[in-house]
Amino acid sequence: MKLVKGYLGPEFQMEGNLSSSDSIRIDGTYIGMVSSEHSVTVGALGKVKGQIEAPLIQIDGIVEGKLKASSLLEVLKNARIEGDIFTPSGGLKFTIGGEFKGNFFMIPTSQN
Repeated sequence: MKLVKGYLGPEFQMEGNLSSSDSIRIDGTYIGMVSSEHSVTVGALGKVKGQIEAPLIQIDGIVEGKLKASSLLEVLKNARIEGDIFTPSGGLKFTIGGEFKGNFFMIPTSQN
């Protein structure tokens, strides 16, 4: 597993657009667009209102908005998602306990 390079701790609240070529982990509150060329993780204490785009997205906190994973989206046991999910076929993994309310779209693997 690749080490996380960008980290927003539980005591932080931020708003804006966040983009990285490396991994990002959010355990605080973030409003806006988050994108990574590697992965984005929203920890159990994390809250995101906006859009997340990355090849790998892991959600264990609260997300309101659009999730676009070009490879895999993992919904973990503490996840509470309200919004739209976009993944390729076979790119969605749910753990018992995770919640999702919204629309799910399968995207062709040629589109990222």
